[in-house]
Amino acid sequence: MTVKNNDNSMTLTDLAARLNARLIGEGSVIVVSVGSLGIARPDQLSFVSSDKYAENAKRSQAGAILVHRQIENVAAAQLIVDSVDTSLIESLKIFAPRLTPAAGIHPSAVVEESAVIGRNVEIGPFAFVSHNVKIGDNSIISAGCKVCENVKIGKNTNLDCNVVIYRNCRIGDNCTILANTTIGSTGFGYALLGGKHQLIPHNGAVIIEDCVEIGANTCIDRAKFDNTIIGAGTKIDNLVQIAHNVVIGKCCLLAGQSGIAGSTVIGDGVVLAGQSGITDNVKIGSRVIIAGKSSVVTSIDEGKMYWGSPAIEISEQKKAWACFRKLPKMAKDIRNIAKKVSEIETAENDKK
Repeated sequence: MTVKNNDNSMTLTDLAARLNARLIGEGSVIVVSVGSLGIARPDQLSFVSSDKYAENAKRSQAGAILVHRQIENVAAAQLIVDSVDTSLIESLKIFAPRLTPAAGIHPSAVVEESAVIGRNVEIGPFAFVSHNVKIGDNSIISAGCKVCENVKIGKNTNLDCNVVIYRNCRIGDNCTILANTTIGSTGFGYALLGGKHQLIPHNGAVIIEDCVEIGANTCIDRAKFDNTIIGAGTKIDNLVQIAHNVVIGKCCLLAGQSGIAGSTVIGDGVVLAGQSGITDNVKIGSRVIIAGKSSVVTSIDEGKMYWGSPAIEISEQKKAWACFRKLPKMAKDIRNIAKKVSEIETAENDKK
């Protein structure tokens, strides 16, 4: 897709109407984009997401600021909204660069005759769409993508450049998969036979449900049998590894460099912070939070936060760390006690 040079500018009066906001200040001010408080220009909208940033707002050069309640002594116009985060997301959509879809299938793309292509589908340069693939309406297959045999892709789904979808996988509606991600590669499953590691066939597939977003350079392996499943509404960051036969629930968040080993089952609303890892064949309950760099080696009940390597419930881990930080002093105290005991024993022996 290409960036279209159209005018995204909007008066604050119009923007306030779009955001259902109460405007304090001059409504004729024109804004063209969104910027952070520290560097926003007079033609940009900024925001205050927390009271602790109120003082920064007073120094900002922004033309207007999204706030939850009015801030005194601010030169910029203020748009008072119920939720700054919600209005910020809507503003970012309003001022996002407009993309112009390419006209249908690029001449350099290869699309097999048996593929079924929906309406208003874009297939970019040097993309390959194999036999019996089905692509839903308004979807985008960007440059260099490879969509293998029997893959099904839903409506309004966007595959960024060089995404690879292996055979028999299914992608739902309204999904986004960013550049260089691979879906359905063979899992890392081997058996030691006759002194050699033999690859176990992986005949299953990957199912990605609706409204899933997957970052760049992420790998999701196909199942040995049945399917690896990513639940609806789940958001996956860049550089994430999801192994064969993993099942992830709905509306989960997986941050960058997290990894999940084979056949693990994860509930709904789970959060994996950056560089966290989960071993194979465990179950993680719904609404669990795994802190950054933690290693999960056993199953976890729902609704709790875990931290550490191995990960334990965070309240217990904090107690353990409090003790750990005291170890040098405790070791010194033990040496002093041992010295005093030795001196007492020596003195007692001298009396005999």
